Amino acid sequence: MAPRGGASVQSSAESFKQKRMCRVVFWGAILLLGVWAAVHEVHLYVLADSETPMKETMQKLADRVAAIPGLRGALRLDWRPDEKWSEGEATHWQDTLQKEFDRRGLQMSDDVAASPLTVYAVVTPTQVVLTAKTRVGERDEVRIVAVPRTSLPPAELPVAPVRLERQLIYESAERILDASSLWNGAEGGLTVLLYKNFEVMALRVDAKGEVKQTVTLNVSGLKPVRDPHAEIVPHGGQVTAQLWGQACDFSWLSPAEAKCHAEKAPAPGKSIWRMNTVLASPCDEANWTISQPSSDPTVRDVLHLVPDGATQGGSADVPSEFPGPVLSVNGEQNPSSALVVARNLRTGNYEVYKITLACGD
Repeated sequence: MAPRGGASVQSSAESFKQKRMCRVVFWGAILLLGVWAAVHEVHLYVLADSETPMKETMQKLADRVAAIPGLRGALRLDWRPDEKWSEGEATHWQDTLQKEFDRRGLQMSDDVAASPLTVYAVVTPTQVVLTAKTRVGERDEVRIVAVPRTSLPPAELPVAPVRLERQLIYESAERILDASSLWNGAEGGLTVLLYKNFEVMALRVDAKGEVKQTVTLNVSGLKPVRDPHAEIVPHGGQVTAQLWGQACDFSWLSPAEAKCHAEKAPAPGKSIWRMNTVLASPCDEANWTISQPSSDPTVRDVLHLVPDGATQGGSADVPSEFPGPVLSVNGEQNPSSALVVARNLRTGNYEVYKITLACGD
């Protein structure tokens, strides 16, 4: 028979084990909570630190506006963000600026009768420039601050800065109508569409610029025109030459079988010609549209590349001047490149350039 105190001894031992387990669980929970708090604090610190340059810029602008002599009464914030900013990013900057104005005791109001305080945000290749403008009495007051783009976190940059690289890859004394890359050929090179003595010819040019093959397109009923326009449309091993009122299909392997036919008029509101060429930035997810060339054959054309949501002539516009009028722009298989045909006004030659978007200013 067990002694009477056995149950009490066993109960005490179990109670000791339970208390010990509770202490282990308690201190484990405290340790996990400490680790979570440390990580969370570091995360908050990083976020706060990343926005410091933007907030400091807003604080400087608010300080300078608040210090304008004679500025009193209600002010209505007229926020003019850079057109390349997303709606969310523009609102973030506006809210931050509004808070800084409030902290300095400026009487901000939505009343249309309040004096307008216009703030412009402009993104240049190197800076974000904020300009505040208001009228005090009979004078205009302007205050300007700027922050380097490199000091802002990526989320606050509308688009990554890019540059346009250009390379002359082919030229001819004969009129070049269009050019396209030969992606299926082992040697690479180009397909070049020429207009010579009222005939249309397709040239297969290797990577060294040497003509390897010529296909004359015997187009019946093709009327001579003063300003011919044509485009090359590759379809795997086949090529279509889209001419004015005609279209020709041929293959480099069997050029004698080229077939040309009259082209039907496009439906109202549509065009058989390619639209604006769009290049994809290799630096971020932005798309850049190449502007349409002018129709003046006597000027040096300037092509403009602008990112989505921006307009030509804005701060993000990337211009590229050519030695004469641009006749065609053809997007490449590489989404960051295109081929440009231009006429050199100095030499009279027709030239094919490869343009490529590259990262950096």
